[in-house]
Amino acid sequence: MSLRARIPNLLTYLRLALIPVFVLLMIDPTPGMVRLALFVFIIAAITDSLDGFVARRWGAVSNYGKLLDPLADKILVMAALVMLVAQRSDLYGEPWVPGWMVVLVLAREIWVTGVRGVAASKGLVLQADGAGKLKSVLQMAAICFLLLHHTQFRVGAGEMSAQLIGANLLLVSIMVSYWGAIGYTTSVMRLMSVDENSSPGKSGS
Repeated sequence: MSLRARIPNLLTYLRLALIPVFVLLMIDPTPGMVRLALFVFIIAAITDSLDGFVARRWGAVSNYGKLLDPLADKILVMAALVMLVAQRSDLYGEPWVPGWMVVLVLAREIWVTGVRGVAASKGLVLQADGAGKLKSVLQMAAICFLLLHHTQFRVGAGEMSAQLIGANLLLVSIMVSYWGAIGYTTSVMRLMSVDENSSPGKSGS
């Protein structure tokens, strides 16, 4: 395999390598450490967009990449959310991200990963659809705002904390993700049904 064909996967490996760096920075979240963690997360998020773009531009899309890329995204997002829920807000005295949101995100990712695994066992590999890509963008943006935490943004005549903006973005991403998960599951079930009906030994019309 040429170097050009390997670059998308190398970017995904870089994203995976940045995850423990982010976690280590968030163990003792001083303002300086949080800023570094935000920088690391942004770099990781950029590799998410870049690897897909490079793969399509250079014709290096592979089934391995289709499986590895979303898995790396899930690990990155869940690592960030777990570290955020472990922090207590100086503004509200609550976790930086509500625990119930993290549970919903985790449940959805386990569900989709399970469906993807079943599909892969049948030789079916589906790329992320529009809802999945929008979900990822919203999650990445939400986590960036949640990491900014104390920053205040002017909204109309008042102000809103970055934490509140991040929580609202995460809530929207959860709604989009569940809608996409239903569509993804339906597509996989339909393809598996077609595959089973067309297998040898099945009677046809």
